[in-house]
Amino acid sequence: MQLNFNAHRIVGFVTLFIVMVLGWKSASAQNFDQQYLNWKAQQQAQDARLSSSSSDANYYLSKPSLAPASGNKIRLNSASADQLQQLSGIGEKKAEAILQYRQQHGKFKTIEELQNIKGIGPKLLQKNKDRLAL
Repeated sequence: MQLNFNAHRIVGFVTLFIVMVLGWKSASAQNFDQQYLNWKAQQQAQDARLSSSSSDANYYLSKPSLAPASGNKIRLNSASADQLQQLSGIGEKKAEAILQYRQQHGKFKTIEELQNIKGIGPKLLQKNKDRLAL
């Protein structure tokens, strides 16, 4: 009889333990679900604020401007070495080579003529083309 009582007691404790664990997991899952739903509602509210505050459909907070600033062009036929060095990939040596080429051959007739200078190829020209003028 004693063994039977201990067995019932052990079964009772195991059952209680299982119910507690399952109840805790269920409560934990419900808590997680509620936190997720709160987060999702906050994100949707933020998205709504951003879309209503922007009149431009192409507006992004981190999208860089692809258009060069107007009036910020460097004129090949009158630029100094310092001005030429503001271009991407043009250092002191290439700026001097541009000035020397301009001195020997006269004014540039086209922007593409820059490729006649050693060290300036199509890729470098393409990177800077929007910032150049004659």
